Amino acid sequence: MHSNFFFVAAHMGVVATLAILGNLFLVFVIWRGNGVAKQKISPVQLLLLHTCVADILFALLSLGTEILILNNHPYFYAPNMFVATYCNMLPMYASPFLLVAISVDRYQAICRPLVHYRSDRYRRPNCLAFSAWFFAVLLSIPQIFVWHKPKLTATQQQHLEIISIISEGFMNVTDIGGQTTPVEDECKTIYGQDSSLFKSIYVIWFNSMAWLLPSVISAVFYCRVCTTVWRSKCSLDVIPNSSANGNGRTADSGSRISFLTRDYVNGLRKRSLGFRNQVSEFDRKRLQTVRLTLTIIACNFFLWAPFCLINLVQAFTPQRSLGPFGTQIITLGQLLGNLNSCVNPWIYILFNRKMVGRAMTSVFPKKTDSKFIHHSSTRQTSAVIRMNTSHPQTSTVVSSNTPPPVIEESSNFSQSGA
Repeated sequence: MHSNFFFVAAHMGVVATLAILGNLFLVFVIWRGNGVAKQKISPVQLLLLHTCVADILFALLSLGTEILILNNHPYFYAPNMFVATYCNMLPMYASPFLLVAISVDRYQAICRPLVHYRSDRYRRPNCLAFSAWFFAVLLSIPQIFVWHKPKLTATQQQHLEIISIISEGFMNVTDIGGQTTPVEDECKTIYGQDSSLFKSIYVIWFNSMAWLLPSVISAVFYCRVCTTVWRSKCSLDVIPNSSANGNGRTADSGSRISFLTRDYVNGLRKRSLGFRNQVSEFDRKRLQTVRLTLTIIACNFFLWAPFCLINLVQAFTPQRSLGPFGTQIITLGQLLGNLNSCVNPWIYILFNRKMVGRAMTSVFPKKTDSKFIHHSSTRQTSAVIRMNTSHPQTSTVVSSNTPPPVIEESSNFSQSGA
């Protein structure tokens, strides 16, 4: 195998392994973390589970088939080339479409909360996930018609055998004739390596549907979400005056009462610690969810940007226009795009470290200090005895023989869903 092919195949193998392990760990964190807290999976977590499936399929189907192709280059030994190329493209469409589904779900939950609460909790995310997978399956169909396996001529077969024998460090003259070795199939595109109109159209189509368009749609939805969150945060302390006209004057005689009512309610809000804590906690969860999904989409855009731009350059200009380092640039661009499947689960883990700790504690429970339990039990028993001594009428209700309550660690675990 060529050294460049070996480097790319080794890198893809490492990325595929990390992607599978990271996404399986994220599935475990979401499943076990919610199970320990006795909570249902939120809509965002449900869509993130679909994203984990897409990333695992990318590691198995896209990177796995590429590793096999590089190991057998220039031959293609797959029994059904069309199925292999189709499965290679399916996860590359599914992952960005699922990110768009997450942005639509957050837009519905934050910008249109009444519609969100009137509908079923899981109906909307399930419909969005189904739509993402449906369009991924549909848009991967052209991949079947782009690739084909033409039969090699005897001259081409002899040339490939010579290259293969020289690269392995030995040469056998009896193997160069091509008489005993069967002719193998080589996987090629219908437009070849030279620039053509069909190649340019197909590359533009892929880059637009799998990279640019999902990023733009997600950015539009998150701009609306951020604007709504900012406006709601600014309007918490003041109730809008619905009875004033455009000149700032009152529209009827009851507007003075409206002003008094508004000032009274605003005063109650400012003095209410529970209201402020409730609003701040709700906003914190919403902002955390927005930051999480926005970070995932931004990483998807910037990691796939070099690969898609290089594809555009190759489609419109010859490959030699990239200069003497063209092969290295193409390799690095492809490797950056592959890292996206590894990054997504760790972004969620960094944003939800409490849930990770909760999931890990269920598997590896913390050892409780026996001295702390004994000391706490002694203090609670003495407190009960003192209370019985000072209030003998309550002795029938509270007894010193009552076992002390179990001490549990209380922690405030945040949930990603709104």
